[in-house]
Amino acid sequence: MQYLDGRLIMSPTDLTGFLECEHLTQLELAAARGGLERPEREDPELEILARRGREHEARHLDRLRTDDRRVVEFAYPDGTLGGLEEAHARTVAAMREGADVIYQATFFDGRWRCHADFLLRVDRPSALGRYSYEVADTKLARKAKASAVLQCCVYSEQLAAVQGVEPEYIRLILGDRTEEVLRYKDYAAYYRSVKRRFEETIFSPQSPLADVDSPSPLLGGQGGGISAITTYPDPVDHCDICRWIDVCKVRRRQDDHLCLVAGMRRDQTRLLQAVGITTVAELGASPIGQPVAGIGDPALERLRQQARLQVTQRQTDNPTYEVLAPLGARLGFEALPPPSPADLFFDIEGDPFVGDGGLEYLFGVLEMVDGAPRYHDFWGHDPDAEKRAFEQLVDFLIERLDGSPDLHIYHYASYEPNVLKELSSTYATREQEVDRLLRGVVLVDLYRVVRQAVRVSLESYSLKELEAFYRGKRTTAIVDAAGSLVAYEDWLQSREQRRLDEIARYNEDDCLSTAQLRDWLEARRREAITQFGEIPRPQSEEGQPSDTLRDIDERTAAVVDQLLTGVPEENNDRSPEQRAAYLLGHSLNWHRREAKSEWWEYYRKCSLTDEQLIDERDSIGGLEFRGEVRQDRQSNIFRYYFDPNQEYKIGVGDRPHDPRREKEAGHVIALDPIAGWIEVSRGVKMEVPHPTSLIPESPIPTTDLRDALLRVGQWVADHGFDGPGPYRAARDLLFLRPPRISPALPDRDFRPSQEERQQDLPPPQGEGQGGGGSLLQPGERAKDAATRLAPALDASYLAIQGPPGSGKTTTGAEILLELVKRGKRVGITANSHKVIGHLLDTVMDRAPRDGQPLRAIQKADERERCASQEVRCVSSAGEVEDALDADDADIVAGTPWLYARGGMRDRLDVLVVDEAGQMALANLLAIAQTAKSVVLLGDPNQLRQPSHGIHPEGVDRSVLDHVIQEQPTMPPEYGLFLETTFRLHPALSSFISEVFYDGKLEADPSCARQSLATSNGAGGVGLRFVPVDHAGNRTVSPEEADRLGQIFRSLRGLAWTDRDGATRPLRVEDILVVAPYNAQVRRLIETLPTGARVGTVDKFQGQEAPVVIYSMATSSIDDAPRGMDFLFSLNRLNVATSRAQGLVIIICSPELLKARCRTPDQMHLASALCRFVEVEAQPEAQ
Repeated sequence: MQYLDGRLIMSPTDLTGFLECEHLTQLELAAARGGLERPEREDPELEILARRGREHEARHLDRLRTDDRRVVEFAYPDGTLGGLEEAHARTVAAMREGADVIYQATFFDGRWRCHADFLLRVDRPSALGRYSYEVADTKLARKAKASAVLQCCVYSEQLAAVQGVEPEYIRLILGDRTEEVLRYKDYAAYYRSVKRRFEETIFSPQSPLADVDSPSPLLGGQGGGISAITTYPDPVDHCDICRWIDVCKVRRRQDDHLCLVAGMRRDQTRLLQAVGITTVAELGASPIGQPVAGIGDPALERLRQQARLQVTQRQTDNPTYEVLAPLGARLGFEALPPPSPADLFFDIEGDPFVGDGGLEYLFGVLEMVDGAPRYHDFWGHDPDAEKRAFEQLVDFLIERLDGSPDLHIYHYASYEPNVLKELSSTYATREQEVDRLLRGVVLVDLYRVVRQAVRVSLESYSLKELEAFYRGKRTTAIVDAAGSLVAYEDWLQSREQRRLDEIARYNEDDCLSTAQLRDWLEARRREAITQFGEIPRPQSEEGQPSDTLRDIDERTAAVVDQLLTGVPEENNDRSPEQRAAYLLGHSLNWHRREAKSEWWEYYRKCSLTDEQLIDERDSIGGLEFRGEVRQDRQSNIFRYYFDPNQEYKIGVGDRPHDPRREKEAGHVIALDPIAGWIEVSRGVKMEVPHPTSLIPESPIPTTDLRDALLRVGQWVADHGFDGPGPYRAARDLLFLRPPRISPALPDRDFRPSQEERQQDLPPPQGEGQGGGGSLLQPGERAKDAATRLAPALDASYLAIQGPPGSGKTTTGAEILLELVKRGKRVGITANSHKVIGHLLDTVMDRAPRDGQPLRAIQKADERERCASQEVRCVSSAGEVEDALDADDADIVAGTPWLYARGGMRDRLDVLVVDEAGQMALANLLAIAQTAKSVVLLGDPNQLRQPSHGIHPEGVDRSVLDHVIQEQPTMPPEYGLFLETTFRLHPALSSFISEVFYDGKLEADPSCARQSLATSNGAGGVGLRFVPVDHAGNRTVSPEEADRLGQIFRSLRGLAWTDRDGATRPLRVEDILVVAPYNAQVRRLIETLPTGARVGTVDKFQGQEAPVVIYSMATSSIDDAPRGMDFLFSLNRLNVATSRAQGLVIIICSPELLKARCRTPDQMHLASALCRFVEVEAQPEAQ
């Protein structure tokens, strides 16, 4: 940001700075006007990044020069207006001449100056001719960042102004030389929103900064100094690399800002400020027991005591601490095991700028030998060496553990165990050994012990700050992680051994500090025993898996070795068969990785306090026992109360666990989310005390699925992917071959005879439509193609993507009926009994009533069965197998566990998988054994596959994601896209189609008849955005609930016309109200009339209503408890908005549109909401 000839000139860097911190924009503007002097900040780390960035850019330019392209290169223009205008003209001239590559292209529109690294010519018509250009920018990072995408959006907008058409893509050349290609329109609405706010901040007449066309004073005072700035320097992530960091720190220190309190969240700061508590001193002196709305009592008391202790240190100038009362098993000092002479102390050094996704280049371990420290270091300077160093480290740890089973490995914070998990999964090596360390609770996180057992008077609980209690200042050449990074980057250039020696000494000192901290905590533990009584040590755990799991692990490992022998590490180096082998090999351990992650998460929850569990999204924290309700046979039923504003996923029928006992807490038989109580049936012999929190039950065993998957892997390892034989549909899927279709089949009776069923169809003549062209015939609708193709599958698969309202379930039912009609025995499966039951009910409703009845059997509990009483429901898989043996079933229905059984092999002709966008590829491979062919129904753009584990690339996808391959819609050669929605009014379908389906979804003409009358601004069709101001709300917004209640009342009774032309008054049940959090659902139920349809997004998948109102509840991204990825989820937004037939209303805080995005994925999420607001403001776009 600078003034040239009295005109303010801005750059993309100014825009990215505004996104990071609006206070930064005001500081920079004040400096541009001469009111402030820009600080000079010497930062060796930033200098290293700048140098490496220039080198990376030069290397890419060299590659382009050698590709036989005509490259036009420009020098960076001088800093005058004339120089910028001349550089812009040269760039435009090169574009008109049709250069293949333009290096250092300059755009200047009189206000914005842009310097794109590269413009690349593409074959897409524009005002220039039969070609146009796209932006490519080099970035040192190994993963694209939001700031880089935002910069490219500025370039792309300027580029579009010259060539008359928006570029389709932007390209980022990352530090590992990979090219990330991003669709410009996926980010454009968010970019326009950020730019609009930035320009309004500076140029709007209402802005205090508006006088910008000359460097005149700001609001009085010569040059407009800091007193003119209206924002506050709240700490943000950008502070670490900002030149103004020291200026802002001084301001916060002078103000005694609440952010100085250790552990203070931003939303808590705002809530305290709202009640007049604005400083650390005021918080420390506030009365005990004085409530603050929005902050739970335990959290408030913790913050108050922390502030009090920090104020005490200021007064005495001496750090002090307090030991805390015991919290229970695995918490605080009860997580501190007895010291052993063999104990190890562990620390890792990493560089995020080296390798693909960073490099862990040093693993350091300290042990005590005869009372003296001995240090061991394991180095890796490239990915292959990182893998070897990791393996050497784990082998060393296991060797020491085998020799001393009572040892523990101490570390500080979660980085070290997270790296062990990630590297073992990424490299698929030493997974069992790492699991043993984690299962056996060998790793001890001293940070967690500190936070739960003591309170210190410091503003930070970092290891370096805590050293004030147990050691003097460090004397090593490197004193912090940033210095270690700078030293390593310097070594990469100089290769001087002394730099590695300095890093090793720093790492060794960190390990030694961890050992000294452990000893200091042992002393504090003795003080706590004196104060509170005996404190038990944690119980040692068996870190070995069961014999059954060990056996399947060993058999799986052997097959994986067979499949992966000779398969290159890099995906680009693999042949198609090797890619399929890679996917299958790593899929064999998918269930084990999932189970490991779930167990790790289970034990992590067991290590949290009741206060911390309140903030967990699936647990219930802070239970209060209120007494026995009644007795029921051999059980006692107890009622517990809890804060209903917390998020949880525990419901009636669940058997949650008590995290303190790590055992089942009982059976939930009743729950009131409004009053906040839960009733739990507990056996009379169950241990006491009563639970004070509940967490989800332990993972469900997956042995049958693993065994079935292993059979597929073994067959392919022995016979290969090609040729006849079993598992052909699964092999086609892995290979991503187009579906193999047999010639047209004759019509059959509704049910074949036993003799007919046993006869094989004639062998296929050729590949049919499996040769790679579109599966659709000219003029054919996808819905009709589905019933034509499914019976003609030749031991293959058919994938069908069904957007909202496109008749996916109806299409599935018609496929099933057509298959039975043609003599096929078929199965239905999905991840949940609810989804299975819905499809099965649709089949039974549409089954012909003449002739022989349709025979269907479902394996499910009675409470989870489908509604149709014509379906036989059984509780055991054996009964299903008996029915098949007796030829007494046309359709079988059950979850994947049914079809993975050995007794279900080759039992069916076709298996129909519903909601295949939520089924893991590994699960599909496991159950494909049951049928010759597979039909996949679903939509990855709606709710996604739930996954917990870290998996190798490609293995983490759902089966439908695997087929679609990151495209918004189904490729026509691999499957069908149901292109017509029979639900959405065109004003809705146009938005949903653009944002989620690449413009390929169209509304049936009858949907245009749908309309809602208007009255006093309410009603109508299309999109409506209702901003509601509020602050500090995390999961519940009374302000939004009140406004929603007003809107709800105004809509009731308005005339609604459906797609058949029938008109009636809008009823309570015609308005579907959606919220992301249970707490907001509870508030809305209290606000709205009895009978209102209110729930979270997942509750309403598959449903519809004339009107949908979506209340987002959270005040800002900083307040979002599950982060931006959950609140802005494209899948959730798609499901929420696409339930509506005529009108969608989104109610949210306008601050959500100001989200500070960190990644391109987050930008994509935010852009969808920004686009909703754009379209709503442009009625012609609807």
